[in-house]
Amino acid sequence: MMGLVWAVQGAFWPLLAVHLRDLGIDGRERGWIFATLALGSFVMPLGAGHLVDRVWSTERLLALIYAVGTGLLAALALGVTTHPWGLFGLFLAYWLLTAPAVSLSASLVLRHLERPREEFGLVRLWGTFGWMSVGWLVSGVLAYSGSVRAGQGTYEAFWVAAALSLLLAGYCLTLPHTPPLDVEVEEEEEEAGLRAALGLLRERKTRVVLLTAFGFCLTTPFVYQAIPTYLESRGLARGWVAAAMSLAQWPEIASLAILPWLLGRLGDRGTLALGIVALGVRFGMLAFDPPLWAAVAGMPLHGVSIGCFLVGSQVYVDGRAPAHRRASAQALLTVLSSGLGCCVGSLLAGEVMSRASGQPGLVFLVPCVLNGTLLIYFGTGFRSNPTLVRRDGEPTTVCLPEGGPERGSVARVGILVTESADG
Repeated sequence: MMGLVWAVQGAFWPLLAVHLRDLGIDGRERGWIFATLALGSFVMPLGAGHLVDRVWSTERLLALIYAVGTGLLAALALGVTTHPWGLFGLFLAYWLLTAPAVSLSASLVLRHLERPREEFGLVRLWGTFGWMSVGWLVSGVLAYSGSVRAGQGTYEAFWVAAALSLLLAGYCLTLPHTPPLDVEVEEEEEEAGLRAALGLLRERKTRVVLLTAFGFCLTTPFVYQAIPTYLESRGLARGWVAAAMSLAQWPEIASLAILPWLLGRLGDRGTLALGIVALGVRFGMLAFDPPLWAAVAGMPLHGVSIGCFLVGSQVYVDGRAPAHRRASAQALLTVLSSGLGCCVGSLLAGEVMSRASGQPGLVFLVPCVLNGTLLIYFGTGFRSNPTLVRRDGEPTTVCLPEGGPERGSVARVGILVTESADG
């Protein structure tokens, strides 16, 4: 499931900036189109989280989402419109439908793991593997079809995404049955659970993580809006752009595989800070307009940032939520990061690219400075002291060392981004 969820998006997202440029869409308009993912993530996940917490089984809702999404991807592959605002409408419809699927897939995994803190990284890395593998597949399809010249668009990437979406819709029906967890919860308990989920904003440490996630996602849109066209302008053949972008996934796989060790060794604070530093260094390298080989060699830093910060923050937030509100807690994180954060970040990236056309150093300097400021805020505002959470109850007042809880006692699971979408 994880592999297919991320492969669908990874098939077209890394090449979307190149595709839109071929269609004659400028930086500012591209920013609005990229922002549709964030708008969908902002509007829909809380409602979808409530739906699977109270009403509908998760696997059936995922099947419906990807079945309808297949049709929208096919429309994009057919090129039914090339007008900027027509594409904005199509992408907005697609992300309003599918953006909740990321947090829904996380909540499904949460329900079926005995030791989420230890096991989730190994499950989530298959999403990274799916994103990486489909990048090479799309590069091969583009080479085979001959669509490797500028000005042609990358419609083949949308066909690959549509085929994978249809496959995923069918596969979701074979997933373990995951009915609503609190169907028998009394109304008073349900309201208390909802207040507890929203109450995460009142806890200082968790609030710092949520606000840092918002700031982090102000900069991640620069990865897919600015870097693909930058690599092509530096001389990288179009057929290799998707494959080059996939190099970020190798260290992401490694960081996800060792995420339990990182959390135990560095703690939540150190692990999340490492992710912020990695992305800041990545943008700092590009701000100096390095040669092509150096620009490509720096791609792995993006993967480190995703594995350490985005996934790490979801693990942390899940551990603070009451058991029957974990899907809603993940949705809250998605709204603040992939939703509001990436929405503002996508518009910011589009505006910077429009104003700094031909000045790649200035384009990448902006997210570099933002990440440096964010690191100072997070480092001074967060002190980690995990709270024990029963898998079938509320968080207790017992604090544990950062090395981790006993078997079955903590459910620290979650999933983002934006990878993908945002990497």
